[in-house]
Amino acid sequence: MGILTYRIAVGTTEQNAYRFSQETLNKTSQALDEKLNKIKTSVFSMMLNTDYRFALGLDNNSEYSDYYTHQSRLQSTFVQLKLIEPLIDTVLLSTPQGEYYQISQFRMQGQSFVNSDLHKRFLQSNGGHREIWVEGHEDPFFSNERAVVSFMTEGVMNDMTRESYLVVNIKEEALMHYLLQNLNGVEGRIFLVSQDRKEVLRGDPELFQELIGNADFLDALDGNNSEFETALAGQAVYVNYKRLSTVSDWVLFSVIPRAELLKQTDDLKYSILLIIAACLIACYSITQWIVRLLLNPLKDLQRVMIKVELNDLSVRYQSPWQDEIAQLGYRFNRMLEEVERSFDKVMDAEKQKRKSEIKALQAQIDPHFLYNTLNTIYWKSQMKQLDDVQEMVLSLSQLFQLGLNKGREMTTLENELNHVEQYLIIQQRCYENLFEYRIDVAEEIDIKHQILKILLQPLVENAILHGFKDRNEGGIISIKVISEGTHIQLVVEDNGSGMSPEPEEVQPIPDSSSLKGYALDNIKQRLLLEYGLEAEMIMSSTAGIGTTITIVVPLHADLAGRPFTKGDRDGRASG
Repeated sequence: MGILTYRIAVGTTEQNAYRFSQETLNKTSQALDEKLNKIKTSVFSMMLNTDYRFALGLDNNSEYSDYYTHQSRLQSTFVQLKLIEPLIDTVLLSTPQGEYYQISQFRMQGQSFVNSDLHKRFLQSNGGHREIWVEGHEDPFFSNERAVVSFMTEGVMNDMTRESYLVVNIKEEALMHYLLQNLNGVEGRIFLVSQDRKEVLRGDPELFQELIGNADFLDALDGNNSEFETALAGQAVYVNYKRLSTVSDWVLFSVIPRAELLKQTDDLKYSILLIIAACLIACYSITQWIVRLLLNPLKDLQRVMIKVELNDLSVRYQSPWQDEIAQLGYRFNRMLEEVERSFDKVMDAEKQKRKSEIKALQAQIDPHFLYNTLNTIYWKSQMKQLDDVQEMVLSLSQLFQLGLNKGREMTTLENELNHVEQYLIIQQRCYENLFEYRIDVAEEIDIKHQILKILLQPLVENAILHGFKDRNEGGIISIKVISEGTHIQLVVEDNGSGMSPEPEEVQPIPDSSSLKGYALDNIKQRLLLEYGLEAEMIMSSTAGIGTTITIVVPLHADLAGRPFTKGDRDGRASG
């Protein structure tokens, strides 16, 4: 039994170790994808900044020829970008008028971006609005001699005629440190490799050279995600790999010594040997004595245990005697009672933990939204647009007040609509002429109905930041509240660029694992926690036409049957 237990335990431990290492790599690659996406989003959001557009002559009132004025005004934009994403080291904007950069950085004279190696590599890339990532290299434009990973894109989205280019350099060491923080204690080596066998984040050169000479590694560069075992540096290693979604030709490898993964099995082996020795001594001493005395009571206890193994925790051991086996059975009964109570406590604790995590996520405020709002308020106050400033300050105050909701998870439908409307008013002032919105509530809807708070604002935020990222005007956001039997439908629709390459993709909430972003996943988890499978989140998206997301929540019995007449709200973007 000890040997069999050891073999089973070792096999199980090995499988769990492999699965844990693969899950760790998947989470690490997901974290890296999110970090790279955040950097891209921050860069593209910077392109909407007023000073940036002035510098590139995208505004009718900009003085395109005044280089030094634009260089001075862009300083706050570059500083704000680095505050949003601390991993960014330097930013270089190359235009026909000249190159813009943060003046606190030491620019290397004579090293122009145009006709540089990075410029030639960028021109060789394909696509409409081109953007490329460049593996680790020394910064050729600034004299800090720091190793960086570069993100390059056109300075103006969807306009290659301006011959402007934006280079954002990310600290290679900081990016590697970020990866190592997501390994969850697994000791190994991380390699990020491009499709053309170049090391994106440079680490151990000798181990990398041995790795790229491995046939399994070369096959892995053409795959998506899996694992293999091989020998490197004279020891057996376990290699996991996963292709990034943000940069499709980058593959993340995790190289972990097999002995490190299975080090727990040694302790298990010695423990089992000690248990075997103790059991042999005990059995030799007392077997003959206990056979006659304990056989029948033990069979009764065994039958109870078999039922427990079949997940029947309601059974209890009963005996007319008060001997040792009976006492053991009674203790077993108490253990079952403790197990049942423990199950209830664990379930309650997990539920409370999840609620706390959700509250923590809700408490996070997007720094870019706050920076953008405060920056807009500042410039409008400078331009004496006091009515807009007052409206934005009041909307921001009401937005926070309704979002906090005195710490309560549930709010009224009226407050939820008011919350998302205040957010839309602020965004209209930040992105003038970008979009219009409309909120329609069916007449039979009771706006005092209790629902989860902050359901609509993340959906509207996705529509503005992602759906309208290629627009300058003409956006439309429609919010509808519809009654459907015993449920309420909250529909958010936009005419943006769409969220999926496949037309008419619909995903209900139980199968919506492919939804991207913390915001939508947070909504999904909160709906499941509060309403179970009675709630749904359905997404329908068509590329180039728009996206519709519908949240369906049930009506509570104590609130049903109380109709309330509610008129439409209509919001227009100010001129």
